[in-house]
Amino acid sequence: MPRKKKSKFRSDKLPVEAFSDIAFLLIIFFILVTSLTKHKGFLTDIPAGQKTEQKQDKIPSVNIKDNIVLFEGNAVSMDELRTKLKELNLGEKKDPQQKMVMLEATGRASYQNYFASMAAIDAAGGIVTIVKEDTSGGGK
Repeated sequence: MPRKKKSKFRSDKLPVEAFSDIAFLLIIFFILVTSLTKHKGFLTDIPAGQKTEQKQDKIPSVNIKDNIVLFEGNAVSMDELRTKLKELNLGEKKDPQQKMVMLEATGRASYQNYFASMAAIDAAGGIVTIVKEDTSGGGK
């Protein structure tokens, strides 16, 4: 008996039945991995880091080192810091350069002390200048 040759039936249509399943799975995947949380915070204007030609000792400085607040090198409490900043009469000065107060945080400074210091400078009428450590090796 001779064998019959099987003819291969070829369709011109693409099988699209599985596309809806794949689309449904992709939609579920993206719904599950998308984060729908909104981050909370506050807006603040951070001054640009510009080099000044003024002498550093003319600008009052607030340092926060390991949760100890220092004003001009002396340890102070937050109330003392507010009092000393008010004594400088920063709000009455016309020149923005004279209103500047340097704020530097090193070590393990807490966010609470940093924010309270920044708020105290702002409440006294000062302009916060933030000191950033030069890690590029191009400094001193």
